[in-house]
Amino acid sequence: MEKRGQATLFIILGIVLVVLVILYFIGVQQNIIPPLLSGGSSASQMAAVDQHVRECMVEIGGQYVTQIAAQGGYLAPASDTYRLYNDTQVSYLCWNQVGLFCTNRLLTVSHMEEELTDVIDDALGTCINVYDASDDIEAAEDWELSVDIQRDSVDLLLYYPVSIDDGDNVISEDEFSESLDVPLGELYEVSQDIVNDHAVVGDFEQLIYMLSKLSRYTIYKYKPYPDVLYQVKLREDTFVFQFAIQGKSNV
Repeated sequence: MEKRGQATLFIILGIVLVVLVILYFIGVQQNIIPPLLSGGSSASQMAAVDQHVRECMVEIGGQYVTQIAAQGGYLAPASDTYRLYNDTQVSYLCWNQVGLFCTNRLLTVSHMEEELTDVIDDALGTCINVYDASDDIEAAEDWELSVDIQRDSVDLLLYYPVSIDDGDNVISEDEFSESLDVPLGELYEVSQDIVNDHAVVGDFEQLIYMLSKLSRYTIYKYKPYPDVLYQVKLREDTFVFQFAIQGKSNV
């Protein structure tokens, strides 16, 4: 009697399973429910693409923004325009000149933006692959990157038209943006205050300057002969902008 009851239970469960499978395939054919093996909706796939692209922008952008700050505003300084310090090419921002204390090299924000745009644009090609994030995607062959240095951030905007068609809906996105939380613009301004003092009076008093700014900045001053090297950062931060003042050798 017990065995007969167990057999009846298995038969009922089998019938229920068959009915569920039949209903599932009817639902797929009628577009009532999505197939289990699909890549998800257009919206969910686009969210994955957006996350992938932005993660690449943070990874690549952060790398080169940190580098340009460590090298005094230049990613590939030419020979005789920098000094090597702790294995880093630290650019001169004030040239040694006969009859003058030094001459401001006139580094600009737009120059740093141009250098960052070129190198990040190229390097993103080693990271971005939207086809790994979705099988239903169509993307432009090329993209266009812009870099905007603010006082407290570096903003990246990538124009890269992408569309996803899951068979039911089409979702398109033309731009991807990311903001790097680094004070490159503000530290650049501090560097120019230091450079201008060297050009006008031949030196810079970092203690007086830091006090005048209510200790917002920490400024380190080193003297690797015959140059002077500065490292500037926000007091509670680790992001550093460093540069050199070219000195005159007595040898």
